[in-house]
Amino acid sequence: MRTNSIYKFQIALILLLSISQFANAQIFKNEIPIPYQVQGDHFEIDIAGGQHNFDPNGFVTDINLNVSLATYCYNRTGQAAGEKMSYLGPTLIFTKDHDLTFDISNSLPDGANTTVHWHGLNIPAAMDGGPHQVIFNGSNWTPYFNMIDEVQTCWYHTHLMDLTTDQVIRGLAGMIVVEDPANDPLYQVLPHNYGQNDFPLVIQEKGFVLDSTTTPPTAVAIKAGEKPGNGPYTLINGVVGGYLKVPAEVVRLRILNGSPRKMFHIGLSKELASPSNFTSMWMVATGGGYVDVPRPTDSTLMSVGDRREFLVDFAQFNDGDTVYMTNLAVPHDMNYGSTNGKALMAFIVDHSLASENPVTTLPSTLVDYELTPGPVFMTREKNLMGSGGSGHVWTIDGTPMDMMVINDTVLVNTKERWVINNLTNKSHPFHIHKVQFQVVEYTGKVGVLDSVATYTHPDLPDELFGFKDVQLIRPGATLIFEARFDSFPSPLNPNQGYMYHCHILTHEDTSMMHQFVVVDSADFYTGLSAIPGTERLEVYPNPATNELYFKGSFEEAGTLTFYDLRGKILRREAYHARASKAVSVHDLPRGVVIVELFSANKRYISKLSLY
Repeated sequence: MRTNSIYKFQIALILLLSISQFANAQIFKNEIPIPYQVQGDHFEIDIAGGQHNFDPNGFVTDINLNVSLATYCYNRTGQAAGEKMSYLGPTLIFTKDHDLTFDISNSLPDGANTTVHWHGLNIPAAMDGGPHQVIFNGSNWTPYFNMIDEVQTCWYHTHLMDLTTDQVIRGLAGMIVVEDPANDPLYQVLPHNYGQNDFPLVIQEKGFVLDSTTTPPTAVAIKAGEKPGNGPYTLINGVVGGYLKVPAEVVRLRILNGSPRKMFHIGLSKELASPSNFTSMWMVATGGGYVDVPRPTDSTLMSVGDRREFLVDFAQFNDGDTVYMTNLAVPHDMNYGSTNGKALMAFIVDHSLASENPVTTLPSTLVDYELTPGPVFMTREKNLMGSGGSGHVWTIDGTPMDMMVINDTVLVNTKERWVINNLTNKSHPFHIHKVQFQVVEYTGKVGVLDSVATYTHPDLPDELFGFKDVQLIRPGATLIFEARFDSFPSPLNPNQGYMYHCHILTHEDTSMMHQFVVVDSADFYTGLSAIPGTERLEVYPNPATNELYFKGSFEEAGTLTFYDLRGKILRREAYHARASKAVSVHDLPRGVVIVELFSANKRYISKLSLY
């Protein structure tokens, strides 16, 4: 995300339109619907089929989309018929530190099973809604969790094994807003009147499979679907050719790329044909919450599954002015598809509109931002591998997804560093469940930039800055991030796993996904034999009181660390390679502790009883 970074891409790649700007303003015929809100501490949601018109006023001319198509959707149980969502779902408002409960019923047609994944939230594995938490057709799921996450924009969607793509493109997705009005000092400073100056925008590519066997086509016989590849149409909140009326004040846009596989490089301009002047968007939050200061940009690259929040000052425009959101040029490895260079929607400035709490100025600062403190407990390295096409699969480390395999075991309340190498010729948005990570280093191309470079924290481009659960990794690039795996340990059980995967849904469904468990130390150290590079450390006496010795010798000096059973560091010190050296343990708490020695790039661990 760089100011003035997009101009050189426009001449060859923006779609040239010959109609005047005034006439083109009339192209966008469908008012963008704003999903209704559901808030509180208890949520009753029904997952069902619907009938949805993606083009109620005839924007598309090459096919007839001005018909009702069979879709999937979420709705609050008991919602009035005329107010129901017919595609996607309502915006769920979660309040920080509240205990939330749910009653979710699966009423999908055709006997379909599903799941509901709370994308971006730090919650127990059994409540995560991944492939293991199947909601069978005709049954209910009643998850519950405490909302420990900070203020942020997340989303919810299906995560059914091998069928995520099919169910998301039929409509199973919705936005989540985590709020904390009583304790968030920025709540009153930023636009927060939903549907007035605070708008959710779900961008999706879409292809349509229309049933031509019936004349005229019937609603039951037609359904939204997609062949493999990019869809030729773009939806905003479920309609093509959409416009949104906005007040002449500072407006907050919560943008989600909810597509199955396409990246969007978006910018705002009054020019529809070959835009060269862009309206500033001020990034105030990533998917994991606020950034340090409002960060101005003329464009932003939205990878699949990512969310960003922007402030736009529409007070600078005249009444009736139209500002277009355009999908600008992106490299081929980002699955840009046929909407590259096209305007996706229109904002129409309406001076008769005003929010209840209008914001007229931008804050100069937002929150203090720094890397999560504490030592790195473990470093893991992952390779994104494979190639698309018939007979090929996308994988992580060459291993396909297996529901009954735990690929990684993480000790609760520790910070880890992950190194992700993209060894393929395609960009991959890497997503991990449970945690919001921070990029500490990235080597490769970033966003639309063509040059390979190395970026390190804190000198990161905006595309890499902030707390994230999704980050696009370009071909040949390496991403290094750190994350703290706080709270919610579960048994060492593959049915209690979290996922990490490429969020291009067709890649996820073709095996570019693994799972990890977060466990307490009893399970973590019981399973040490499964951790590559770990060996048993022989210690004596055990139990010990005041002194400890190691059996054997070590080639090099190393680092000796003592942990309690929650993973908290009790003491860390340099250790010199002498087998006869006594190590004092008299100051450590009595009970069971973990002894860890790093020496000569090897890791040795043992349990020790102190009395």
